[in-house]
Amino acid sequence: MLKRLTSFRRLVSLVPSSGLQFLDFGFDIDALPKVSRAFWEEPLAAGAGSDGQQQVVLRTLVMDEAKGGLVDPRTGTLAPPDDVYELNGRKGLEPFLGRWMPLPYCKVRGKTPDGADLHDQGPSNWARLCVVELPARDREGMTHRVTLAFDTALAKRLPGRPYVMPSPSDAEEQQEFALVAEAEKNAWFMEEAWVDQWLDESFREFKQAQRPNRPLRDDDFPHACEHWARYIAYLALIDEADFLPRIRLIDTVSDAGRRVPVEVDLVLDIGNSRTCGILLESHADDRMDLNDSYVLELRDLGHPEQAYGKPFESRVEFARASFGKEAASRRSGRANAFWWPSPLRVGPEAMRLAGDALGNEGATGLSSPKRYLWDTRPLVQGWRFNGLGPDGITTEPPVSGPVMGLMTEDGDVLRQLPPGKGQPAVRAKFSRSAIYSLLLVEILFQAMAMINAPEIRLARKHGDVPRRLRRIVLTMPPALPVAEQRLMRRRAEGAVKLAWDLMAQAAVDGTLPPEPSVVLNLDEASGTQLVYLYTEITQKFRGDYGAFFGLKGRVREGYGAEPSLRIASIDIGGGTTDLIVTTYTVEGQRAINPAQNFREGFKLAGDDILAAVIERHILPAIAKGLAAAGVGDPAAMLKKLFSGNRGSETEVERHLRRQFVAQVLEPAGLALLHAYEQGGSGPHAGAETRRLDSLMDRALPPTLRVLRFFETEAVDHGASGFDTGAVEVTIDLAQIEATTLAVIGQTLADLAEVIHAYDCDILLLSGRPSRLPAIVKVMLAKLPVMPDRILPMHQYAVGSWYPFRDVNARIEDPKTAAAVGAMLCGLAEGHLEAFLMRTSRLVMKSTARFFGQMEISGQVLRRNVFLADPTLDARTGEGGGESFTLDFYAPVFVGFRQLDLERWPATPLYFLEFANPSATAGLALPLKVTIERAEVDSDHMDRWEDFRIADVEDAEGNSRRGAVTLRLQTLKAAQGYWRDTGVLGVM
Repeated sequence: MLKRLTSFRRLVSLVPSSGLQFLDFGFDIDALPKVSRAFWEEPLAAGAGSDGQQQVVLRTLVMDEAKGGLVDPRTGTLAPPDDVYELNGRKGLEPFLGRWMPLPYCKVRGKTPDGADLHDQGPSNWARLCVVELPARDREGMTHRVTLAFDTALAKRLPGRPYVMPSPSDAEEQQEFALVAEAEKNAWFMEEAWVDQWLDESFREFKQAQRPNRPLRDDDFPHACEHWARYIAYLALIDEADFLPRIRLIDTVSDAGRRVPVEVDLVLDIGNSRTCGILLESHADDRMDLNDSYVLELRDLGHPEQAYGKPFESRVEFARASFGKEAASRRSGRANAFWWPSPLRVGPEAMRLAGDALGNEGATGLSSPKRYLWDTRPLVQGWRFNGLGPDGITTEPPVSGPVMGLMTEDGDVLRQLPPGKGQPAVRAKFSRSAIYSLLLVEILFQAMAMINAPEIRLARKHGDVPRRLRRIVLTMPPALPVAEQRLMRRRAEGAVKLAWDLMAQAAVDGTLPPEPSVVLNLDEASGTQLVYLYTEITQKFRGDYGAFFGLKGRVREGYGAEPSLRIASIDIGGGTTDLIVTTYTVEGQRAINPAQNFREGFKLAGDDILAAVIERHILPAIAKGLAAAGVGDPAAMLKKLFSGNRGSETEVERHLRRQFVAQVLEPAGLALLHAYEQGGSGPHAGAETRRLDSLMDRALPPTLRVLRFFETEAVDHGASGFDTGAVEVTIDLAQIEATTLAVIGQTLADLAEVIHAYDCDILLLSGRPSRLPAIVKVMLAKLPVMPDRILPMHQYAVGSWYPFRDVNARIEDPKTAAAVGAMLCGLAEGHLEAFLMRTSRLVMKSTARFFGQMEISGQVLRRNVFLADPTLDARTGEGGGESFTLDFYAPVFVGFRQLDLERWPATPLYFLEFANPSATAGLALPLKVTIERAEVDSDHMDRWEDFRIADVEDAEGNSRRGAVTLRLQTLKAAQGYWRDTGVLGVM
């Protein structure tokens, strides 16, 4: 969505060495005074140059009434009327729309006698501008959006060297800088070789886009200096709009001016489908105030006028951030101007990039790095940058850049390894697990730019004081296997080290802020409970613990003589459905002590509901439309496209299948679920029919290429006049509810059984899918607690302290409760008025109690249980004394369940397979594989698993130790999740 505009003052301060800083503006071109400039290319007496062309000098002309014509104000020479050409502001804007352009934002070094500014010749390469024409006026009536970017790095000025960037003395003296738009004052700037190259290349690309089917000819350029003339008219229009402020650097370098930075915590809930973040400021001289928090906003680096402030997609894509002509910029004498260190884009920008990809580039991204934390294997072919090169024809190269020297080839951060271990990557074959670190690196750079952004600082206390990150607080799913917990912590800590190492390479002055610490001790469901407790006690009961616990809780054996409160919370995300049961007691009427009783999680959640809605509602509607268009067997066509990879299928076809699912089917499925959220399935909820194109994402509509892929396939199967968008989809809310219950109903029923067994007082429902009416209906049908004690967090009244509240101070998106709870967790022990909870006692423990071989159905049968209660949390010495032996014939999952019930769903943990499947024919089967518990040494990255193979014998008693491997794998489909592969079931 378009970035919300801020009304800046005429003087705006920037924090030096705070990375790239962006300021956003807009203008209505129809409301501006008409801007026009006249030009004459005066031939020079020297004649032709080395290229055989007549040498000219560009003159910007003014009307001289006395001479009766246009003259050069410098010489007074009257220009020949036939040689004069005029450009208005619109013509000046044309070639540079949607492009980053260098901008002469120069130091103000004094005043002339008549009061005008005197400017230095520089800094020349620290400011850039991007103007975008909007397809329709925005809500402020603007026709264009403008993004002004500054590279805030500092470097000492050297004698004889160009003044390309601000210096430490500029910051110490709090120098001011302003746009120099007049041609006679910025001629030195346009005459710089690198600026001339930038303008010329941009103008030629504009001309080529006007004539895409033929090479450019000499007669396409009737004026040799038109690229300069257009730029002069461009600056004149910007100057006439009069929105660009003067810039002042804050003194952060001198002892007198240096101030203690405001500490900021970044709180993240990274989900399988969506991620949300909060930034919380801590002012040293003030009491902690939760209203000093604000929502993390991501800027689209490819479309800088766009920014996303709500929970965003967890999708990532490798893509180079470009802020203009890098080769030309380097000619200025500054090597790393406007360098964005992260090689990865995330959220809506990644979604857009994935949709624009050709499909045969290779691996460029993932739907969710969190889903693949377990996969530490390097890619065979390696990662590539998404998209086309600068020529618009060739694909981008394999991932490269500074990150390669800081990571190993499989994605481990070198600074995390012992000295002498690991080598810098030659090829980017990073494991899918390592992409989690790169996701965090991108979020860190976005957050660091945001906390020091002028619009953020100047709207808060101590607006001229720099900000720095103090802590990164992350949430985890309650039942995340301990091996993945360690991987998550390792990847998060590695991301901080990698980000700081990247910044060190670009830090001209060598100064860096301290590295933030990583806090990873709260699960998502507990975060929801914290939000509930804080709201009830501080907002509704005004800090009266006794009254709240007396009303909501009860006296329990083993928890003292005062009432305790037992809360169950079910968090339904995109990839997992999690339950946690915790009992809370009050200590001295002033502190809450938590004691966790039970935690569980299943890999069945919102994405599975979405897939089922697509399979049972969207695809049948498309099949009906195909049949009406003449396709004889629509099911066969859909199975061909979506049931899996085929031998004759090209990689481009597989990519287009993935994109048809992502751009057409997923948005349509979400639209159906949203309709069900809004309408429920009561007796008055009838069915309606809508066109498929009305269900698609208007902000990110499907590309013509993706639609043509599907419609061409329909024609090949006999369709005539088939239009994907015209397919009629019936939205039957009762049927959508039935689909939802078929997917997740039994899982919720199992969890309700546990909640009832633990005799809970309150049940909280969180996560975006908890908004579906079917979720509440299951709980009301099972009644694990009294019906008035079942609380969906959607529309829960929280008050004005909640960062993601709606206009009625209620929770709009229950996905946000986990992140807000994590924010409270970091403050609950001593930082909040009238609220203290000992959150340090919330410890993530293993839920693996019955460990064994899994069936294809996902169960661990009693006869296949190898170990009961293997206590994965405890580690005492090498080995641990726990082992088991199994007969191995074929690859199999080894997993666990928590309860001693065969019907209880199990979680895959390891995959046991042949090391060399092609050599299996020579083995005497079955192999007797002995697996033992292993010590995990956190200093060694090759020993994440809690179990390892101790011995392997074949049926003849021969040792076959290397014939079998055991590796961590918590996702059954190793090749990828349906949102990555585009593989669906066709009814």
